[in-house]
Amino acid sequence: MNRATWIIFGSALMLAACSPDEERAESPEVNGTTSESQTESTDEDNEVNDTEERSSEESDDATTEDREDDEPQASDDEQAEETNESPEEEQSSDGEVSLNPEEIIANAIAAEEQFEQYSLEWQHHDVAEDGAVREAKGYTVLKYMANPNGPDYYYRETSGTELAEEEGGTVYEAQTPEARSMYIEGDDHVTLLRANDEQVPTISQVKLNEFIGDYSVYDIEYRGIFETEGFRAHHLFAVSDNENTEINLWFDTETGIQVRQNQFFAGYDGTVSRLTMFDPEAELTDADFQISHVSQYSIIDER
Repeated sequence: MNRATWIIFGSALMLAACSPDEERAESPEVNGTTSESQTESTDEDNEVNDTEERSSEESDDATTEDREDDEPQASDDEQAEETNESPEEEQSSDGEVSLNPEEIIANAIAAEEQFEQYSLEWQHHDVAEDGAVREAKGYTVLKYMANPNGPDYYYRETSGTELAEEEGGTVYEAQTPEARSMYIEGDDHVTLLRANDEQVPTISQVKLNEFIGDYSVYDIEYRGIFETEGFRAHHLFAVSDNENTEINLWFDTETGIQVRQNQFFAGYDGTVSRLTMFDPEAELTDADFQISHVSQYSIIDER
């Protein structure tokens, strides 16, 4: 250490002995002098300074880590909320959501035409005023088999719907290429009608072509993809032009078929229909398309 440095160092000691306040006031001058003399420092001094700087940096890093450790960490749920606004939005983020409502319904219509035969069951429920779904009040059993040489085969048995209740009981329908037969529980006769494909019921609970096209009376919006009835399904919400009817429709994202329906008519309780069974590989024969237990009743032939 040269003579000038010793003089400066001695002056600093004297100032420190006189007054702590004076030391703080003059310390910038000391630092500045030291900075100006850095170019004159020996290699040994440089090594000391480097060591001190590394120690200071390590101390700062340690302080930063301590601060980070002290800060509360977001839980997994909170982190999920930051990245996804809601589970529903996360589910509806698939590429499938690019389909508009009309395309989803058109795909459902096309999907039904792909099945040569099937057996299914829908359950029907009333909806309480608070929105709760009540116990099943009825059902629809449907069996279907395509017929390339004439009208298709089908058997439908429905109970618990407004139609069945107004008419007095379960409604039975069956069709073969020869005739369409109908029997309403409580009647004393079976009615035979002309067989035709226009009367063949669909998998869907409503005629889907009523929701699309220029003559549709519904405004439809897409609500997202949700898990329902064991299916991952598109949800559509439809309102009639006169606002007297609201229908919620769910369509399976894999097969395209309808799997659930909620409907509300002005002046009536809401109803929910759920697809509880669907078997596209059911083995069906002609016997599945007969109303067998009404053979003792008279027949009215209206063909």
